[in-house]
Amino acid sequence: MKKIEIFLFVIWMATLAVMAGCGQSATPVQKMGDVSYGDVDGLPDRATSPVVLQGNILMNAGFENGTETWQWLDWSKGWAAFKHATDHSYEGNGSLYLPLKSDERPTVVWGAVQEITLDDDIPECVEGYYYIEQWHSGDWKQYLQVVIIDLSHSLGEKMGQAQLRYIVSGTTTPPLNISNAQYLFVETHRRETPVLKQWTKFSFNPRADFEKNWNYKPTKGAKLRVLFEARYDHHRKQQNPVLADVYFDNLYMGPKTATRCAD
Repeated sequence: MKKIEIFLFVIWMATLAVMAGCGQSATPVQKMGDVSYGDVDGLPDRATSPVVLQGNILMNAGFENGTETWQWLDWSKGWAAFKHATDHSYEGNGSLYLPLKSDERPTVVWGAVQEITLDDDIPECVEGYYYIEQWHSGDWKQYLQVVIIDLSHSLGEKMGQAQLRYIVSGTTTPPLNISNAQYLFVETHRRETPVLKQWTKFSFNPRADFEKNWNYKPTKGAKLRVLFEARYDHHRKQQNPVLADVYFDNLYMGPKTATRCAD
């Protein structure tokens, strides 16, 4: 082989090696990594999900892919199934639909859940929007709530795991007395009745709230359960039934930015 041919061959092999190295560095981005979503199949890759590219650790946070990646606690007698809506949305073509309707159970929760293993410290921002088509609470305790449970942090054998319960709207007082839960009110005026027929923003800082209320913050490797709920508690055997149509959309859990949790 002539010298010039050997030289060109070496350059060609080096180019292939560089290309292979670039491909290997991209592989971890395309995998699910340390994020766990329970027993849900068919999850999109991180590289193809725009919400992940924006720093959002919630998958399908705009419900554009239906109910994919979201679960409900079907093992609990206090839970009812959520639905996917296409007739209401803050952005895009889909939203989470929670159709409240009372029955004989003392508590019923409509909600959507994701379980996440943190790649870093718990983020500083949770944000989203709700829309209420109708809201009839009668004599019940009825409210919107976001819950974050640190499944990795036990408060003691009889207390369970540390959790924060954010009242988005619907009550001005803590609805229940739970030893392992701290109730926090998202809206400044602790609005007793949700805003009707318009998309209303809510946001909060779970990192600061865990440090303030439980004297620690969930760190890398912690497994969180995140729940977006509409619910009622304490059936009083009255004649006025619960009836409400609740929607959540454009949910976000990630770093605080110039456009996320900025206010």
